[in-house]
Amino acid sequence: MDGRAPITGIVMVLVGLATRPDATTDGEMCVKQTGDLAIAACTRLITSGEFSGDRLAVVYYNRGITWYEKGDYDRAIEDYDRALQLDPNFAQAVFSRGNAYDAERQYERAIQDYDRAISLNPRYAKAFNNRGYVWDEKRDYDRAIQDYDRAIGLNPKYAQAFNNRGAAYLKKGDYVRAIQSYDRAIELDPGYADAFYNRGKAKLTWGEVLAGIADIAAAKAIDPQIDP
Repeated sequence: MDGRAPITGIVMVLVGLATRPDATTDGEMCVKQTGDLAIAACTRLITSGEFSGDRLAVVYYNRGITWYEKGDYDRAIEDYDRALQLDPNFAQAVFSRGNAYDAERQYERAIQDYDRAISLNPRYAKAFNNRGYVWDEKRDYDRAIQDYDRAIGLNPKYAQAFNNRGAAYLKKGDYVRAIQSYDRAIELDPGYADAFYNRGKAKLTWGEVLAGIADIAAAKAIDPQIDP
């Protein structure tokens, strides 16, 4: 649960250099709005002819994020592709395309993109985390743990990576290390419902029934909608 780090986030466009009076409004909508409003604004910026190179890549990237958030992964990938044609070193676009490929269960392509994002930015903790998540989906738990370790090494306060590492250890049957990883995730984020829930499952499997029930109750108190 709660394994893949989300898209990196919207990147600001320097709309102040545009000549159209409404360019600033479209730029703000492309960045700040969601759904169809954001897509329409980004599209107007793309078709305006006023952006090129890295700046146009950013607009495609932002529209790709919105497609991703709408669950239209094919269109998101198309926009990330366009962004990368314009700026091959755009690590965020590579990372976000990896997320889209993973959402489509195209695991090998996702791994290739995370590899590339890491080569562009060797300190990209989220890329290590998400590559670990794909290894976990492929049931290669040792590689998953290695990547979570790298993510944690780069960001020792990365609660999600500790939670994910706990899940990988749990699947390997290493309950002690799983619980230790969940402990650390909860220390870093006391409101981390998924970590409480996952630790509860680990404790129940380990035989610590009362402690497991308590953790699951804590998870539901934080998030009543958490999966039963």
